[in-house]
Amino acid sequence: MKTYCSLFFILLAFTTNAQKTNYIIKHSGDTVFGDYIITNKLVQVVHSATKDTVNINSEDVWQAISNNKPKVVLRCILYGYTDNFETVMFPGYLDPVYDTTLLLKPIISVGKIKLFSAKDKRRVDYFFVQGINDSVPVQLLYNIGGQMPDKANWGTRNQRYQLTSYVTYFKIFADQLNEMAADCDSITEGDIKLLQYMESSIKAFIKKYNKKCSR
Repeated sequence: MKTYCSLFFILLAFTTNAQKTNYIIKHSGDTVFGDYIITNKLVQVVHSATKDTVNINSEDVWQAISNNKPKVVLRCILYGYTDNFETVMFPGYLDPVYDTTLLLKPIISVGKIKLFSAKDKRRVDYFFVQGINDSVPVQLLYNIGGQMPDKANWGTRNQRYQLTSYVTYFKIFADQLNEMAADCDSITEGDIKLLQYMESSIKAFIKKYNKKCSR
């Protein structure tokens, strides 16, 4: 009898702990336990035992934790891109602009500049940074093709590119990082020119900045 009781409590404790490995933390500090689903504007939390669902405005959520691994929940206007040249040159193609909610995976969590990655619904990779003066992570902007590179006209085809067949790279993210690192003499013009919209490249740049200039 004691053996059965012991097994029962062990299973109960395991189930309870399993439920608590998935949860969200709101900006208010409140914690809501359960499996979560991220939609464009909502975070839906489903309690494992009762299957009750709580809908929370994604702007009110700070972090989502799964198996003790935290990710930042960010409601934002996402400025999309594609690195598929054929898609870019297809007549009528426009880079998408999303009002959406993303889960940001931490890449660099310590230092004056923090780095995060995310994917949109097309599974395209994006990178975000957060400086010491930023309340939330900021998207590093990248654009390929004949698109106007400013946010106001992101989804508008630049007319002068419509009759050409070459591809233009707008490395706006390099200008953003250059501005963030302006106080650091160890960051050179060469460091900026070598930047690519890849995790390894951006990570190496930020690690150098944090090491040389975070004191």
